[in-house]
Amino acid sequence: MNILILPGDGIGPEISLQLVKILKTCIIYGYKINILYNYIGGISIDKYNIPLNENVLNICKESDSIILGCVGGYKWSNSPIKPEEGLLLLRKKLNFFANIRPIKCPFKNIDFLILRELNGGIYYGKPKGISKQIINSIPSWYSYDTELYNEQEIIRLIKIGFNLSLNRKKRVTSIDKSNVLYSSKLWKKIANFISSKFQTVKLNHIYIDYATIELIKNFKKLDVIITNNIFGDILSDECSLLTGSLGMLPSLSLNNKSLSLFEPCHGSAPDIAGKNISNPIGIILSLVIMLEYSFNDKFLSNKLFYSIYKVLSYGFCTIDMKNYIKNFKIVNTNEFGDLINYFFFYD
Repeated sequence: MNILILPGDGIGPEISLQLVKILKTCIIYGYKINILYNYIGGISIDKYNIPLNENVLNICKESDSIILGCVGGYKWSNSPIKPEEGLLLLRKKLNFFANIRPIKCPFKNIDFLILRELNGGIYYGKPKGISKQIINSIPSWYSYDTELYNEQEIIRLIKIGFNLSLNRKKRVTSIDKSNVLYSSKLWKKIANFISSKFQTVKLNHIYIDYATIELIKNFKKLDVIITNNIFGDILSDECSLLTGSLGMLPSLSLNNKSLSLFEPCHGSAPDIAGKNISNPIGIILSLVIMLEYSFNDKFLSNKLFYSIYKVLSYGFCTIDMKNYIKNFKIVNTNEFGDLINYFFFYD
């Protein structure tokens, strides 16, 4: 397998290093893996004056899987070109339209997933911008963004959600704002139509404002959540309150050509970059789902998942998790990666 690693910015390179340790252990287990590296985000701006170039896009297309660290940082705050544009371009050009974010923590009996539409909605809708107009003879700035979805974009995402639920608890929760937004009215109508084709799956609708409460209070009732781009972005970050840290959340993005993009849900954390204190669990959990979805190896996937939680059960953690781990013993990023790899190989 050709696996392309795009470490990105901030803590991206140091957490990616921990994942590479485990990938090399997968080679010991018999996998033939060719690891490639390239640039995206701020570091790409520094080198090429563009956050993602065509050469990298072509390498992405020839890869079996892509692992992304994170992009962005204070360094490029005033830059006319933003590192995040590289990530949005990668998703758009390679048509990564579905994002799966497993929210799982065996310590708290948490196990559900968020399926987020990734390639449409308000982040990509046109027109958008900032303009000036005259209001009551006074020049005033105004801004505008467009929440735009077509029928096919919604259908392909919701069908994935229902199919995922067939191998889980057969419960789908659709989150929208159909009492106000026309895009959500169409979303709800299509969800109901697809639900009629899956007689064994129960569909429930929740408005986004109430969903933010249900996510914390009644997460055990949730199984597969389906929602649009912006709502999925917000809700999946809120899930850090359940797992203890944004550093605990992985994600998988899919296109229609069997190419997968794996990345942690957290940002680049430039304030702690280079200090060897970042939490690598999110990116290693991304490898967990890669082993299951791309390698089709449930055994190794489970082995790596429980290696992570075995390290946590012994109290070892990075500094961001100290308030959530009993009898915590703080270790640095490299030590944490070594501990996980040790249990993955020897246990």
